[in-house]
Amino acid sequence: MTLCQNSERLLEASTVGWLCASILHDLRNPLGTICAGAELLIDLDSTSTQVKRLAGNMARAAGRMRQLLADLASLARDNISTPEICDIRHLIAGAAEAAVAAMGNQSLQIQLDVPVGIELPLVRSHIERVFFNLITNAIEAMPCGGKVRVGARKVGACIHVELEDTGPGIPDCIRDRLFEPLITSGKQNGLGLGLALARQTVRNHGGDIWSEPAAGARFVSGLPLHRTCRVLRRAASSENCGRATQ
Repeated sequence: MTLCQNSERLLEASTVGWLCASILHDLRNPLGTICAGAELLIDLDSTSTQVKRLAGNMARAAGRMRQLLADLASLARDNISTPEICDIRHLIAGAAEAAVAAMGNQSLQIQLDVPVGIELPLVRSHIERVFFNLITNAIEAMPCGGKVRVGARKVGACIHVELEDTGPGIPDCIRDRLFEPLITSGKQNGLGLGLALARQTVRNHGGDIWSEPAAGARFVSGLPLHRTCRVLRRAASSENCGRATQ
């Protein structure tokens, strides 16, 4: 890796960390108010069934936001939890189930072509969030239904997890800046942080994530088979697993 590439990674990590700290400060209090109000509406005996249902939806959405803020806090603190040995198929299956339930898209098909028994040293909740976000993005791109295929294969000392959907694909206007913070297109209320955080998370594990040409959107996550996680400041200088093995 060149000095220039090292500097770019350090700058990217610093930018994401600053954004995390800023967003955490601005969102914590209003999110607490939303959570408290939703729980109050659910508990009130006089609340109608429809209001309780809407309050339940608010509470679940707020729960997702709390998990995202927890992930952001981890990056802002420059701290990564202790990894554990995870079966990658089980992890992705759990993320897919959570994404479909959260989005409520019953017309979506998820094809999981990931062999059982591929075990990697991962921070489970962080990598689950990566695949949850990728699958959620695919669902949002296909409101009328479609298919998401997730496959995995060994490439050198890495596992490549390939996720491809049958949606409209990645707009040309953002393709070259896809993993930069605050870059988004055609996503209502999107902050443009999901892919930036996903890449940083995978890099914290010694790997990388990138997009490839396809009819729809296609993302490949390269994860090392035999490495423990690194803290954010070390991830900037870690070996690029994925592109280097292609």
